[in-house]
Amino acid sequence: MIKPIWIKSSLFFFFIVSIIGTSLRAIYFLKLPFDYAHLVHAHSHVAFQGWIYIVLFVLCTNLFLTKKQIEKGHYLLQLKLTLFIIFGILVSFSLQGYGVYSIIFSTLFQFMNYWFIFCFFKDLKQPSLQYKNSISVLFLKTGLWLAVLSTLMPWGVGILSAKGMSDTEAYQSFIYSFLHFQYNGWFLFVCFALFLKWLEIDNIAPNKKLMLNFYRCLILAIFPALTLSLLGMSFRKSLIIPAHLAGIFQIIGGVFLCMALKPFFKNWIFKKAFWIRILIITFLFSFFLKLTFQYLSVFQIFKDFAFHNKHTVLAYLHLSLIGVISVFILAFLFDLKWLNLHRFSQGGILLLFSGFIVTEMVLLLGAFSVWYSYRILFYGSACMALGIFLLLLSPQKMKDE
Repeated sequence: MIKPIWIKSSLFFFFIVSIIGTSLRAIYFLKLPFDYAHLVHAHSHVAFQGWIYIVLFVLCTNLFLTKKQIEKGHYLLQLKLTLFIIFGILVSFSLQGYGVYSIIFSTLFQFMNYWFIFCFFKDLKQPSLQYKNSISVLFLKTGLWLAVLSTLMPWGVGILSAKGMSDTEAYQSFIYSFLHFQYNGWFLFVCFALFLKWLEIDNIAPNKKLMLNFYRCLILAIFPALTLSLLGMSFRKSLIIPAHLAGIFQIIGGVFLCMALKPFFKNWIFKKAFWIRILIITFLFSFFLKLTFQYLSVFQIFKDFAFHNKHTVLAYLHLSLIGVISVFILAFLFDLKWLNLHRFSQGGILLLFSGFIVTEMVLLLGAFSVWYSYRILFYGSACMALGIFLLLLSPQKMKDE
């Protein structure tokens, strides 16, 4: 087993991400010691690689592989090397943005990622894994393939940047494609793999046909849904039909998910601790809200609102990465008792949840030109940072110990 103490390393990076985010909010009334653009790059890279990647690495290896496989595959060594590289990514991007050292560390991270995925796929084929044909593994394998696909995009970004084409739509398209296959692809699919694994641990078997239909809808949507991220481009008209199809497939998939959860959800969730219930409900509500916002962005009336308003873009990204991905991960960690629900962590959840709601509301109100406050946005971000710090203080204990 990779001990749950390593979860604290991912939480530490989550805390660093929140500190950088809070600092970015403070730029309007405080002087930052670092370049703003460099901090933005550090913020996004460490959020993806330091927080989400590491925590998914630890969860997937521990829950889908045997102790023998983990030791034989040198997963702990992979984790340690990856953590070292992420420290390099944090420092290099903060100091120089995209430069020689940050590119070197980013390239090393991708090679470590390939090593992990190669070993993981090989171990999932072992006949000793009785659940290797389960729907959770289907989601997991798909998520990992999408992770590989997403890693091709930064190479395109590097080539275009070297050719001086960083101001072109082609360059932006590579960036949006990378983001799409990360948070709509491998992050989301792996989180649903873990969600189904969670239900398996609790001896709950949702309707297989409905969950397969949910999976199929997400798969049918994943490639045309890329167009949903590109509708702000000059070639918008040529993307409308696949964008509509993607939005429809996602909504239908959401309906199948609701149908699959309905028979057992109420009894299951009310057996959980109060804060775990809050996190699960927030995760599912944010997911359905995300699907709704994505489909609305197809319509011309929402074009400028969805793609040319930075407040809307930030609100959507935070909805996806905090409201859906991060909230789910925290709920699962607490239920596994890899993080314990004592007074520090409960206060941390409350602060994180409050800060998330406040910042989302300020961004959305700002997007509608109703009201906007840099100071309130800063306080909301600081609230999330303090909440994550309290989560770091949470004691850890394996569920079966």
